[in-house]
Amino acid sequence: MGTINNSKNDQSFFVGLKAFIADGEKLLIVQDTDGQWELPGGKIQAGEDVPTAFKRELAEEVSKKAQIELGPVFHVWIRQPNPNKKDFFIFLVGLRCFWRGGEVVTSDEHKNFRWIAKKEVDSIDFENTYKDAIIYYFQSIEK
Repeated sequence: MGTINNSKNDQSFFVGLKAFIADGEKLLIVQDTDGQWELPGGKIQAGEDVPTAFKRELAEEVSKKAQIELGPVFHVWIRQPNPNKKDFFIFLVGLRCFWRGGEVVTSDEHKNFRWIAKKEVDSIDFENTYKDAIIYYFQSIEK
């Protein structure tokens, strides 16, 4: 058996799942309690597989009444939520999803939601890295 190389350059990550939920040309975003906007989703909890974690997070953050079609992995990126915590990074996996009906009811983690078009992105105060991910989304659907 080989040995594991524990390089000092290796990073540890939490893994989070984020939903790019489209309703026509609009994308769903949620506003956290600090007033910044992000995509719905969250971290995978111990013992969960990816589909279970994703469905739980969307039920919590969007609504148990929402009808959302899960699509393929669409985008991945790394986020450092708090620059003061130099060793805390989240590897985010974004899934392309489609709104099929129901209603949005945000959780206690969020105070608002909205559906946005591409032209609105620059005027929104996003948490770090979300603006770039959302610009990437809108560019990709134009192709």
